[in-house]
Amino acid sequence: MSSPAERPEPFFIAAHAALDFLNSVASPHGEPIDWLDHGASFLSWLQRAFDVPRAAVPVSNELDEVAQRARVLREWFRRFVETHAGRKLTAASVRSLRPLNELLANDSNFQQVMAGQGETPLEIHTLRRRGARDSTLQLLAQAMANLVCQFDFENIRHCEGAGCTLWFLDISKGHRRRWCSMSACGNRVKAAQHRARSRKSRK
Repeated sequence: MSSPAERPEPFFIAAHAALDFLNSVASPHGEPIDWLDHGASFLSWLQRAFDVPRAAVPVSNELDEVAQRARVLREWFRRFVETHAGRKLTAASVRSLRPLNELLANDSNFQQVMAGQGETPLEIHTLRRRGARDSTLQLLAQAMANLVCQFDFENIRHCEGAGCTLWFLDISKGHRRRWCSMSACGNRVKAAQHRARSRKSRK
C-alpha cells in the first residue's frame, strides 16, 4: 500500500459519512489505499469526515488498536450495505444490526461550548469522555445508525465505473446518479464510449 506521504486525499463523495467510511479504503489507481491503516491516519480521517476539532475526538495510547477495530467495523458494515443496498430496509433488518447496537450502547458523551470559526464566535460540540469504551468509534456508529434509520437504502448505489469500489447515497434529482464523480469514473466511461463510436464510424 502507498505510504502516507504518497497517498492521495481520501474520498468524501458519498453524501453521507457512513458511506464515506466504507470509501476510506479504495483503489483509485489500482493499488489499494487504506486511510485508516494506523491510529494517526484514522484520527486524521475522522476529523475530516466529521468536521470536528481535534479536542472533540478523544485520543488514547491505544489508537492503533482503535483503528483496527474501526477497520473491522467498516468491513462488517460493508457486508450489511452490500446485502441491503437498492432495497428498503424492514423491521427484520434489526437482527443484522446487533454489532452496531452493541457499540452504540457503550457511548458516554457530554457537550461543551468551544471557540468557533469565522463569524461564529462560539459553538457547542459533543465530546466523548476519555477512557470510555470504544468512545472514538461513536461518531462512526451514530453515522451508521443515522443512515439505516433516516435514509432510503433504495438510494444507496455502488459506482458503475469499471473496478471502482466507491459507494454513495444518490440524492440527485430523479435518483439517476451512476458514478462516484463525473470527473473520475463518469468522464472515463464517456471517453470510452466516444472512442467506441469513433471506431465504429470509421468501419
